[in-house]
Amino acid sequence: MQAQPFEEILTQYEPLIKGQLKKLNLYRNHDHFYQVGVCALWEAYRKFEEGKGSFSAFALHTVRGHMLMELRRERVYDERFVLKDQQESSDFAVPAPLVEYCDDPLEGLEPYIGQLSSRERLWVQEAIVYEKKLGQIALEQQVSKNTVATWRKTALKKLRAAARARKESAALSK
Repeated sequence: MQAQPFEEILTQYEPLIKGQLKKLNLYRNHDHFYQVGVCALWEAYRKFEEGKGSFSAFALHTVRGHMLMELRRERVYDERFVLKDQQESSDFAVPAPLVEYCDDPLEGLEPYIGQLSSRERLWVQEAIVYEKKLGQIALEQQVSKNTVATWRKTALKKLRAAARARKESAALSK
């Protein structure tokens, strides 16, 4: 691999870098992540050993891995540190849970959830209103995760159909 200069490798594998940017939906800080990809390709170029497989696979693995590590690094930074402007503005708007505003958390959703079964309504309440994970709901209801996933699937199908029907009827009434 060292027989070719890195500039040729970069020209040859630039579509790989751009492809990973696209697959990972990296549109914000595009130039930064492109540079991460180029640096990762350089590292792959330096560390590749001829007898251990193809360079293409190694380069793809290295570039994607470095981009994912950088994404993780940014996410952790954003979670740990808040800009001063954001701190001051968030003092005024503290989000409150939906449950505090009404006795029945599903009250406003009644036109949409009217045709749902009791289990599907349970999933809507637990997952959407109380923001519980699928596994947590399954544990509390003493059923398998697949069962809760089925509730979710059928509930979402019915909710989408109800939303489409309301949208169509609103369009016809205009």
